[in-house]
Amino acid sequence: MPNVKSAEKRMRQNVRRRSNNRRRRSEMRTEIKRFRQLLSDKKVDDARDVLKEVYSVIDRTAQHGVIHSNTAARYKSRLAKHLNESAS
Repeated sequence: MPNVKSAEKRMRQNVRRRSNNRRRRSEMRTEIKRFRQLLSDKKVDDARDVLKEVYSVIDRTAQHGVIHSNTAARYKSRLAKHLNESAS
């Protein structure tokens, strides 16, 4: 446990930030799973609509600093690649 007042504050901040980061990352992963489920069910048109929402969630996650922007770009690229493979 922290002995200094500023360390106590940092601990409170870290707990709050960790909670927010976990929530944002979980939301992102849930949306990606929803997209992949649509692809596996051969619902390409629905998946195409959901992909826009997934992009938005991924970008928001990167904007908040939960994931790096290059990681977000990699996720988006791979999801688009999966969609194009399923469409053809």
